[in-house]
Amino acid sequence: MRSLLLALLLPMTSPAAPKETQSRFEAPGGDALSYLLIEPDPAPLATNSKRPLVVFLHGSGERGDDLEKVKTHGPPKQALEGHGLPFVVLAPQCPAKKWWNLESVVALTKHIAAERNIDPKRIHLTGLSMGGYGTWAIIAKEPELFASAVPICGGGDPDTASIFKNLPIWAFHGERDDAVPVSKTRAMEKALTDAGAKQARFTYYPEAEHDSWTQTYNDPALYAWMMLQSK
Repeated sequence: MRSLLLALLLPMTSPAAPKETQSRFEAPGGDALSYLLIEPDPAPLATNSKRPLVVFLHGSGERGDDLEKVKTHGPPKQALEGHGLPFVVLAPQCPAKKWWNLESVVALTKHIAAERNIDPKRIHLTGLSMGGYGTWAIIAKEPELFASAVPICGGGDPDTASIFKNLPIWAFHGERDDAVPVSKTRAMEKALTDAGAKQARFTYYPEAEHDSWTQTYNDPALYAWMMLQSK
């Protein structure tokens, strides 16, 4: 049954290349963000159907003004390699030498959701390393915007756990991470457990170092899980 469900939710081949758009968003009162938008082959989609959105926050190594860097990892890489992800993928780029501006990311997400016929009940947030930190911070700021969150090898503020305790979360971390200690994710797990969270799950890779994102984003089960989440 699970294999059939995955096949129905996440076809891993696509007859047509996804549509790629590069643009820039001037966030009111925040950082201007260049962004990559990847839209799946529209053929299987009903003309008037609202589509799910995955917002991807990259790590510190992809900051700058070259959007090609944003394609290196995660959902953008998967979508552009032709794996047929059934989402619109939004990947903003953090300016060089800066950290994720939470207000700018939220404003951009809302802008794209309104402009691209996105289902407001199926907006998902994920990020790795610096983007993992950004994911934890953004759901603490605006948990009602998202249907799920997938922070990878990042950390958050345990004191904020009660704010998003009802949000479906799947967090990942490598046990041997020497860049962001696995204790950062374990602290969030404890905080969510103490807050009474029922929809949070945590995966730890015993042999993984900082790169715990490659095997995570390569797994179709992650995207199938996202497809099952809806507000």
